[in-house]
Amino acid sequence: MAAGAFPFIGCQTGRSGSKVRLACVGIGQQAWNDIQQFQKTGLCEIAALCDTDLDGPQCVEALKAFPNAPRFCDFRKMLDAMDGRIDAVAVMNPDFSHFPALMAAMKRGLAVFAEKPLAHTFEECELLMQAAAKYGVVTQMGNQGHSGENYFQMRDYVAKGIIDPAKVTKIVTHMNNPRRWHKWNGKVSAFPKGEELPKGLDWDTWLGTANFHAYSKDYVQGEWRSWYDFGNGCLGDWGAHTMDANHEFLELGLPTEIKIRDVKGWNPFVFPMQDTLTFTFPKTAKRGAITLEWYEGLTNLPKLPKGYKYLAWGGEIPAAKGSTADEAQTLIPGKEIYLSDGTVWEGQSHSAKLLKVGDFGYQPEFERPGSNHYANFLLGVMGLEKTRSPFSVAAPLSEVFCLGCIAQRLNRSFLFDPATKQVIGDEEANALLKGTKGTPRKGWEEFYRV
Repeated sequence: MAAGAFPFIGCQTGRSGSKVRLACVGIGQQAWNDIQQFQKTGLCEIAALCDTDLDGPQCVEALKAFPNAPRFCDFRKMLDAMDGRIDAVAVMNPDFSHFPALMAAMKRGLAVFAEKPLAHTFEECELLMQAAAKYGVVTQMGNQGHSGENYFQMRDYVAKGIIDPAKVTKIVTHMNNPRRWHKWNGKVSAFPKGEELPKGLDWDTWLGTANFHAYSKDYVQGEWRSWYDFGNGCLGDWGAHTMDANHEFLELGLPTEIKIRDVKGWNPFVFPMQDTLTFTFPKTAKRGAITLEWYEGLTNLPKLPKGYKYLAWGGEIPAAKGSTADEAQTLIPGKEIYLSDGTVWEGQSHSAKLLKVGDFGYQPEFERPGSNHYANFLLGVMGLEKTRSPFSVAAPLSEVFCLGCIAQRLNRSFLFDPATKQVIGDEEANALLKGTKGTPRKGWEEFYRV
């Protein structure tokens, strides 16, 4: 065992002060940002780098920063070669590629960090949750706001009754900024034609469990998020920030109905230009039924509550711009929580605190965060903290996104049974719980066995 490392037995507890040996799957773009954040904690050493496109310009900075770290194109070869030399794996490749790398690492008893959303399909989320429980490993999804002030405030306000779950009737969430696929509006009538592979790109491994598609520049460098076959759209990207604390502390679970309306720019290949989704979460012993609305699209803004003021980015307490709902101004990503007593709470995404509408100075006390999301994961691996977004929390949240993506893909509403975890009366929607027909590709079936 390398000097300074610590043994992992069972639940992966270790000595305080040791560094976690972290292997990274995906090292460019958002992954590079994650790697830097992990490094800043001082709690880990970057022990291996893996990316299917090591010759790509997006990988240059990571390779330069860690010249002595072994590098691989295939996570399977990395796990074999680094057996006994790593303690945790951070999986930061495209949405559809999370699943096999996470399953392979957990089966080896390694702790895992996964960028959000957790996985591409409902079934994959289920299997990841089962595997985390079976192998007893430390897990964390990378919705960074789950370690920010929004998380702690929602937790404490619910616990203290400041936000009473029994009074919550509706939650509105929104992300109305431009998205990658908007530039293709009306122009996508087929999958792109195949192009010459860039030097060094391991395309077969990049595709992973997905159906075969010939290489195209319109699939890579983040463009994968645009396509149903590869991404989870705006909902999977931003829902993990705007919905997460509400989903956990109001104990929303899984919905019984998913409705879609206000759809523009729908086609069978990429996500719509805009749509509104409504998820109905059934009544429980602690609260009544709650509807959660999701708005995306440049002009598809939700109706704002009386007294609402738009919020500006930045500052510990978001500043009011002074504009009102009657003035044309883009609404930034966030949410509003409606209570039966007429109270409305509002908040930004990620880590901004909730604010009571009409009273921006109202701020009852709540615990402030200590470790950030990256440190929390590493301290969890060390046995010093519990991770805040383990797969037992992150998988049901991500399943909500996967259900919403099915409604977007089919452009229709459907009913869902949370007990059986099946779509009711819609065979096509039910089949999509497992993903596109023909997945996983031949040779990748082993990852779907817990």
